[in-house]
Amino acid sequence: MATSFPMLIVNNEPVDPSLIEDAFQRIKTTAEMLTEVSCCERDGEFYAEAEQEVIDGILLAQEAERRHPQINDLVFRPAFEQVLRQWRENGASWELIEAHTLQIRQETTATLRMELFTQELFADVAEPTQEEIAAFYEAHREDYFIPPAVHALHLIRFADRSQAWQDFSLLVKIREDVMEGKSDFAELARQHTQKKSGDIDLNWITMERPTNAFEAVLFSLRERECSPVLSYDNALHLVYPLEVKLAVRIPLEEKKEEIAQLVTRLKKQAVLRALASDLRETAVVSGTRENC
Repeated sequence: MATSFPMLIVNNEPVDPSLIEDAFQRIKTTAEMLTEVSCCERDGEFYAEAEQEVIDGILLAQEAERRHPQINDLVFRPAFEQVLRQWRENGASWELIEAHTLQIRQETTATLRMELFTQELFADVAEPTQEEIAAFYEAHREDYFIPPAVHALHLIRFADRSQAWQDFSLLVKIREDVMEGKSDFAELARQHTQKKSGDIDLNWITMERPTNAFEAVLFSLRERECSPVLSYDNALHLVYPLEVKLAVRIPLEEKKEEIAQLVTRLKKQAVLRALASDLRETAVVSGTRENC
């Protein structure tokens, strides 16, 4: 995708197209995980977001170099030696290390420069107050609970057009008999399931996808309530909860430290975004989709 557009250049610095491609894939994958559907129609949006993310990163790195053009040797030397030790611990030969010495020096310098730069930027970032932590907890209630879980039995009939009606009618009759107390679900499930293993026990399932058709039905049932016939993933299903555990809210006290770290990280990200926005005002950027 990136190769079909002119190379991105930020303040006379060419940008490796793989940086944008990697950011694009990460952004798209995250969106697809959240929606559980392919987002190909949003590729343009994701690519533009990836471009902006990479541009911001480069502008910040350039500013870090402007503010810290030289790294004190007393700081550089131990960090450089530590990187060399890591290469050796990972199996690199001295010959390989020597061939990449310039690259290692440059990467070590860039890392130290960014550390010094961010230390300065974050010097005034205050620790989150108890009020900020509580507000974040309330605003993200859905993130701080133990989701419901069900221990269920399962009967499956794989969809076959030649006998779809018969299979559907069979499951409807099984459900009626179980709900009226005439039959035992486990017994009928073992008798009629088409699962090769013959296993009817799903064990404990934790709700992870509320918009998934199978989970939406399963987690709507009470204990010992047979589900309606469910058509899902080219098969017909009946599920039967043996035991249900309801969702439980995790107390704020148990999450205070975690939330404090997250709020601090978000504050630091806001500082970086604000600076990147300021740097954009005087930056010379070419080769973006917007400019093509």
